[in-house]
Amino acid sequence: MSDKHDDNETTKPDAEQALTLAEEQAEITKTKVVDRRIRLTRTTHSEEKMLETELSQEQVFIEHVIKNEPVDENNIPQVREQGDTLIIPVIEEQVEIIRRYVLKEEVHIRKVKTTEPYQEKVILRRQEFDISTDEE
Repeated sequence: MSDKHDDNETTKPDAEQALTLAEEQAEITKTKVVDRRIRLTRTTHSEEKMLETELSQEQVFIEHVIKNEPVDENNIPQVREQGDTLIIPVIEEQVEIIRRYVLKEEVHIRKVKTTEPYQEKVILRRQEFDISTDEE
């Protein structure tokens, strides 16, 4: 009888046994996808231009005008302008028995303005961008 009892114990399955058959796993990955390309092209253009203007200059001419004219002490000539000429009287005091004033000379300063055409070639540069796309 005891032999029968041993048989029953070996053939009986354990109360709780689990067997794993398969397991699913999830994974996330990134992939770069190029949907189009952009091409930038820079072009530099040079252009020669003629600049034109007028250049001005002033010249001053100084002229000594001899006068040797007696002047009254109360009526001494002052600096004055006549047109484009500045006149500066030069007075000399001379001693004689009688003192008198003599307008020795006048200094006439005249301005003369001239203009002349002026040209110079210069190079001007400008850049342009061309943007194009290549569809893939």
